[in-house]
Amino acid sequence: MGAEPPSRLIFYYLYAIIIIDMQIRKQGLSRLRQKLAVFQHPAPEELGTFLSGHPLIKGTVYTLRRKCFKASCRCARGERHETVVLTASINGKTRLWTIPADRIKEIRQQAQNYRRFRQARACLVKEGAQRQAAMLRLIDAIEKACTVQP
Repeated sequence: MGAEPPSRLIFYYLYAIIIIDMQIRKQGLSRLRQKLAVFQHPAPEELGTFLSGHPLIKGTVYTLRRKCFKASCRCARGERHETVVLTASINGKTRLWTIPADRIKEIRQQAQNYRRFRQARACLVKEGAQRQAAMLRLIDAIEKACTVQP
């Protein structure tokens, strides 16, 4: 039981290096997997706007001011007629609807809900693209950590 042959010592050193490397990779791999799990589900606050159930109306509510061109009318003196309308583009055509006075507040709120919904959707799409890019970077790092050179 003398000294080990050099080839056997090299084998033990390489084996020790490989074991240590695998342990380091395993720890890093575990952290990468934990980070990846965070991306799995969107946070509830991200979906709040979509789950609220508020009624939505596509369009914009505004006050239309116009003249009737009657000589004796107040609009001839500069006081224009006001009508609150909802305007929306449907199938590429702009439509206008007159809103009854008792529903102005309600329809204005529904149009605002629609704008918030669309803004939240756009934000979610943008964040989704960023989240997907981050997930792909993590997946690539996991692949690199798991890949063993032949």
